[in-house]
Amino acid sequence: MRAVTVLGGGIVGLTLARELRRRGLEVELLDSRSVGTGATGAATGILTPPQHTRTPFYQLRTRAWQMWPEYAAALSAESGIDVGYLRCGAIDIRERTIRNPQRELRKLRDSGGRVEVLTRDQIRQLLPDLARSPEAGLRVEMEARIDPLATIEALRRSCHGAGVNIRENLGPIRIEPIGAGGITLVATGSIQLSQPSEQRSVILAAGWESVSAALAVAPSPLPLEPVPGEAITLDLAAPAHLVHFNLLREGFRDPSGNRSIYSWIPAPGGASWLGNSVASGHSVASGDRVASGDRVERTVGDRSSAAVEPTTEGREELVEVARSIFGEDVESRITGHRAGIRPKATRHGGPLLGRWPGRPQLWVATGHYRAGLLIGPATATMVVDSMLDGSPIPEEFQLPG
Repeated sequence: MRAVTVLGGGIVGLTLARELRRRGLEVELLDSRSVGTGATGAATGILTPPQHTRTPFYQLRTRAWQMWPEYAAALSAESGIDVGYLRCGAIDIRERTIRNPQRELRKLRDSGGRVEVLTRDQIRQLLPDLARSPEAGLRVEMEARIDPLATIEALRRSCHGAGVNIRENLGPIRIEPIGAGGITLVATGSIQLSQPSEQRSVILAAGWESVSAALAVAPSPLPLEPVPGEAITLDLAAPAHLVHFNLLREGFRDPSGNRSIYSWIPAPGGASWLGNSVASGHSVASGDRVASGDRVERTVGDRSSAAVEPTTEGREELVEVARSIFGEDVESRITGHRAGIRPKATRHGGPLLGRWPGRPQLWVATGHYRAGLLIGPATATMVVDSMLDGSPIPEEFQLPG
């Protein structure tokens, strides 16, 4: 193998391109839109280590957490951009934490850092802007944040400086099967693409768009579920810590039991972000429809690469949540709003990583859900090690079939 084409310019695609180029391969990166305008561009930059290391996915997350300080420093040195890495810790004031803080503390005993129970008075001192007055909470040492947009730009500059050929705004790109085990890349219009061969592989790392890109290649469709997420920027002084809380919302069911987890996050420049773990009540993606059982029933080609726009419903949800924690006049402090679609693997085990069954030139790296920013660097190392050295990828991550 001498060359690789990476499909997708989010955190995973860019980290793969950077790692491949560092290993001496010729690399091109293709994106249907502008680099970083998918799920990564809508992220709020939370980095959280797992509570244990009993599964390959949690081991990967632990490895990534350990990598990030050095990785952030390297990116800043290569690009001249501060990616905003800060191990600021977090304050957890979710309902279940308030009800039984000692139980939640025990769950975090293996997180690798200090965890302590906070009283109401301590929370008031740490978070004086809150309109709420929780009875108890937790302060967790081992959480951090980065600036996602700065990280994307740093990765772009790093890749460009290393010689990665980045091509953007190409429109939908499809992977079509050829014969018993080959593939070809098909683009909109007359765009010329480098074709896979014995010396050129392809890594599909296009997040949720990976589903439509590989719809013609069995086993298909990919076992991915699109999970919307939205965030607003607030003209409120950034908290010293990440703050996690939730709110019972009428008629809203989510996997955590009718409560989405919300986070108040220190943003660059002294402002703050408010985002949700699971957005409610609005369409999944322009042109995409998901059938029961989370299987893709239909994907409309050109629309599958349309930018995901913030929604009225999403803004109303976040305003309701912001009022519950900051007071009624907080809506006037909103200065920005963005949205994204996160690819969640629907089979247990973690992201989809490894060689595509029966297609030796094709590899996949997607399905990172909300952990893409955290495990992007560790994903790149694992996949590139496997491509170049034959290092095994855990079976839990590989495509079924």
